[in-house]
This record gives sequence, C-alpha cells and structure tokens, in this order.
Amino acid sequence: MSVEVITMLACAVSIIVAFVSGCGWLISRMDARFERMDARIDEKFAAQDARIDEKFAAQDARIDDRFARIDERFARVDERFVVVEHELAELRIAIARLEGPPRRLIGLH
Repeated sequence: MSVEVITMLACAVSIIVAFVSGCGWLISRMDARFERMDARIDEKFAAQDARIDEKFAAQDARIDDRFARIDERFARVDERFVVVEHELAELRIAIARLEGPPRRLIGLH
C-alpha cells in the first residue's frame, strides 16, 4: 500500500469518526434541551393543575353548601307535608261525620 492510500483511509476514518462524534454531541445537546423543556412544561402543568384543583375545590364547597341548604329546606317541607297530611285526615273524618252514612237506594229495614 502506498502512502497516499493510507492517508486517504486515515482521512476517511477521521471524517467518519468526526461525523459520528458530531452527531452524538448534537443528540446529547438535544436530549438535554428536551429534558429542560419537559421540566418546564411539567412545572407549568403542575401549576395549572394546582390552580384548577383550587377552583374545583371552591366550586365543590359552594355546591355542597347549596345542597345542604336545599336538604334543610326539603326537610322543612317534609315536616309541613306531614302536618298537612294529618290535618287532611282529620278533615276527612270530620266531613264523613257531617255527611253521615252513605245513602242507599234500597233500605235495609
């Protein structure tokens, strides 16, 4: 082998090694940048999740309070219905006493 061929092979190998190491360096830089970007995005998502969770908690508290008030109101209405039902039963009995027994077409005597 001549010196020119050896020089050409050494030059080709060095160019290939330089290209591969350049690609490796570029990939490592991109990975580092992607990791930083992922960390920033995760941080922003965490902050946004915290704000949304806080809003949902406040909304849930308002809804729970409103349902509690509605439940109290239903309880009062149920109590009133029981009273009205009792009074209605008494009224039916009073009306039945006023009317007397039902009239029949044929007498039983």
